[in-house]
Amino acid sequence: MDWKTLETHLTVTACATLDKLLASNVGTLYAAAFFGSYREDERVIDLPSLAANTLAALDEDHPKRGDEGFWSVKWSPVDWRWTWEPSDYGDETLHALDASLQAYANRGTPEQWDAAETRFMATVARAAAAVRKHFAKHPQVDKHFVVFFHDDAHGPALAKTSMSDSLFLRHFPEQDETEQTRRRLAGLPESEQAAYYVNRLDKYDGIDGETASDWLVAHGKSALPLLVEHMAKGKDAWKTAMILGLAGVADPTAIAALRKGTTAKGESTWGWSARALGYLGDVEWLLTQPTKIAMAGCCANLSAFRDRGALPLTLDYGPVERLLAQWPELAADVEELLKPGSSFCTIRVGDVPEAIRGLQSSHVVIRRHAACVLNERRLGKQGVAKAIAALKTCEDDSDEKMRYLVGLALDGLRA
Repeated sequence: MDWKTLETHLTVTACATLDKLLASNVGTLYAAAFFGSYREDERVIDLPSLAANTLAALDEDHPKRGDEGFWSVKWSPVDWRWTWEPSDYGDETLHALDASLQAYANRGTPEQWDAAETRFMATVARAAAAVRKHFAKHPQVDKHFVVFFHDDAHGPALAKTSMSDSLFLRHFPEQDETEQTRRRLAGLPESEQAAYYVNRLDKYDGIDGETASDWLVAHGKSALPLLVEHMAKGKDAWKTAMILGLAGVADPTAIAALRKGTTAKGESTWGWSARALGYLGDVEWLLTQPTKIAMAGCCANLSAFRDRGALPLTLDYGPVERLLAQWPELAADVEELLKPGSSFCTIRVGDVPEAIRGLQSSHVVIRRHAACVLNERRLGKQGVAKAIAALKTCEDDSDEKMRYLVGLALDGLRA
């Protein structure tokens, strides 16, 4: 892959497009950005779209826009006045490089795809810096004009690589404040850190609720008393229940709080309380509860959300098997909850034996799930070989959808 040529043509075509825009007397640009690069593991790495904006256009299009931090509309290229898809701003060479990029990224192993994605992001970021340098002294751009790669997954950290520290702090001072807060917190006892993060669960600026949730999941043991207390207050009880489950600390006080949470009227709270109990292995109790609670809890370990947990959960079809043995009439509901196309958990090498066992289950929902999760090329050479061998024994399964899923999995693993 000729990364330097890709960088050059991203730069050249973006500059040409912005030159045409400025020639139409749109006003003074305060920023331009590459954005909207869709990426899917071992499938695609899309070239980014391009966008630009003026403060006048921003005021007209979003007069009630509120704060101006990195995640605000001011810095959200998809919401800007002028945007171009790669097919709009690119030239023939860039389109040819796009084809080369796809072939290169998908040439081999998952690790090679990861490396290609990392190199791609760095290439686009360098192109953004080159575009800014090209326009730095242009009379129709702001003297603090910036160009960056806006990416939802990598946010401010990636954007920062396209500009100087002084420009970054000028436009995104809240990022410096947030970093300083993180450093200050890191020097405090964990109990004090926990108190701070619990109080940030409903915030959307600086250290926001998502950041707070991640910290609390990772430090569940030290945060446990505060989380249980916070859940009892009822505010954002669903989020607290989710954190208690993902933290993986099966403390009696956490279990008691979550069991009580399953009696809440709101579906979010009782649903997340049940799922959290499923993550924590409270299956015996779940199977004594109303079917909606039992089903939510017993199926939780098979969905993707459990992958966010602090402790890796082991694949286990036992709870669902016990659920269906106790309530056979729930089969259709469980199939709907765990239908192919849902967000399933990602399995690791140690999960392969249980997934292979699932292929032979008498319950079609489990067989289908097992076929889907075994379609995982990151299981390593031996894991993939075992998965292929097991899936081949299921090519004549009695269920048509299962046969289809087995075919998809085999195609994916052999790619």
